[in-house]
This record gives sequence, structure tokens and C-alpha cells, in this order.
Amino acid sequence: MNPAVFGSQGMMKGPPREQAHRTEAGRNLETSAVNLAFLGAIGFYQKRISSIGGPDRCGFRPSCSAYGVMALKEQGPLVGLMMIGDRQIRCHIWKKSGPDYSLLPNGKLFDPPSKNLVFD
Repeated sequence: MNPAVFGSQGMMKGPPREQAHRTEAGRNLETSAVNLAFLGAIGFYQKRISSIGGPDRCGFRPSCSAYGVMALKEQGPLVGLMMIGDRQIRCHIWKKSGPDYSLLPNGKLFDPPSKNLVFD
């Protein structure tokens, strides 16, 4: 018997607990049904609706939909949805660079979810 595969009693052991929900690439798998539903809706929007207007419709980087995906993955569905709502309120044609987000060379405003001050 191989001791790396079988435990001391001869029983097979599963992967270590910290690796139980990981893919081969090392990323965590999403297990929340609510988060999966929201991520699926954003994915549908990105592939079917957002692509109609072209890639430069959003004045922010990351785009609002990419921001939503990052917020949901980092913070979960409840806080992620609040962060998405906050971003949507700030996304308008009169936005200017300032202390909250800086201007990138391409004219877009840099506003990643990690800099969201609402939930710090």
C-alpha cells in the first residue's frame, strides 16, 4: 500500500481540506448558487448585450461588468451587489478623475473593486 494515498488504517484519503474546491489551475471553484446565478447573468450580458456597443462604451477600467464579476468573487453576493450598485450610480457621463479614481493614458478612469471605500 502506498502511504501517500492510503491512511494509517488502509483507508483512502481525499485531498487536503484547503484544496477540496480548487481547479487544476489553482483557482477556487464557486460554490454559492446565488453567486453562480449573478455571475451567469453578468456573463450573458458581457457576451450577448455589451458586445453590441463595442469595447469602449464604459468610461471605467475595469469595465462595469468586469468590476461586478470581481466584486462578486471577492466579497460574495450581498456585499458584491452593493458594490455593483455603487459603481452603477457613479458611472455617468459627467464623471471626472479625482481622489477616488485616477485617469489612465487611454482616457478611462481606473476604479478597481479593491479601492471601493464604501465597505472598508
